[in-house]
Amino acid sequence: MEERLDWFKILKIVALFLVALFLIGFLYRVRAAVTPFVIAITIAYVLNPVVDFGERRRMSRIQAIAVTYVALLIIVTIISLFIVPGIVAEINRLVENVPQYVEQTQKTISQLERFYEATAMPTMVRDAINQALDKYLENLEERLDIDASLTALMAGLGGFFGGVFNLVLGSVLAVYLLKDSHRFYDQFRNSLPVAYRRPLMEFLADVNRVLSGFIHGRLIVSFVVGVVATVVLALLGVRFYLVLGLFAGLTNLIPYFGPFIGSIPAIILAAMESWGLTLRVMITYLLIQQVDGFVLTPRILSNRTGLHPLGVVFAILAGAALFGFWGLFLGVPVAAIIKVCLDHLFRWIAAGDSA
Repeated sequence: MEERLDWFKILKIVALFLVALFLIGFLYRVRAAVTPFVIAITIAYVLNPVVDFGERRRMSRIQAIAVTYVALLIIVTIISLFIVPGIVAEINRLVENVPQYVEQTQKTISQLERFYEATAMPTMVRDAINQALDKYLENLEERLDIDASLTALMAGLGGFFGGVFNLVLGSVLAVYLLKDSHRFYDQFRNSLPVAYRRPLMEFLADVNRVLSGFIHGRLIVSFVVGVVATVVLALLGVRFYLVLGLFAGLTNLIPYFGPFIGSIPAIILAAMESWGLTLRVMITYLLIQQVDGFVLTPRILSNRTGLHPLGVVFAILAGAALFGFWGLFLGVPVAAIIKVCLDHLFRWIAAGDSA
């Protein structure tokens, strides 16, 4: 009887595995239709703590959702009316100034050529540098070809409007997820076998703690860094400070390396103005990186994800190597989830050994 029962368990595991493979394959085939639901799940996951906070303030679930969406709509409207037009105007001015920046870059490179030609440099090395610089200058205008950029922009408009549609639909679907999240939670919990219910729910609670800590923490820090960078660049007189501040905030979503990546355009544009401005911009971003790297990020990532700082750096590099650009963003949360899985696995093994 015991042997038959073991075989029955194995068959159930195999059947569940095959069903999971089928579902994964099916979702991959209909991934375009799944996109709004993925967006809805993401929005609901981010907003759920806010809605729960409203419920704790004696609001009904529907009232808390409505207040949350109204507040979000007000924020989006303010951004659209007061910030987006400024960013668009700065982008237009930046595009108009591309030829001027190309000319300034060529002059700077020519000055560098005259500088090292006056030094005691071997002829072979000088010729190699000249060839590299000539090749770079030949391709510089092509790389910054405005017509090609506009063509690529027009080609991407269809995808942009498709993304807007998915975002709007996902926002609507998120309302239903937020409204019935507790019911979904109870249904899922009751569907689990009683013997495994407690450890599985503890595991999911740890995963939720890690993900929510990472996501909300990074969003807050990135917002702060973007605002600080924008204000400081404006005070320093750097052109296109709105675009540069937005870029700094977005790249700061990448732990540790984000501030460095976000500083590159600002330093380049400052170098077009003066070396003094360049130095001030470099010091500004260095201070931002130090505060973020040694104060904010360790508190958020190490405390909330349980990863050692070395583990965070490895996760970012491994994510970039495996998945490119998106791996920079997803490396740390994926590594944190893997760590939670390993912690629970080792705990389960230790409990089995002690029994």
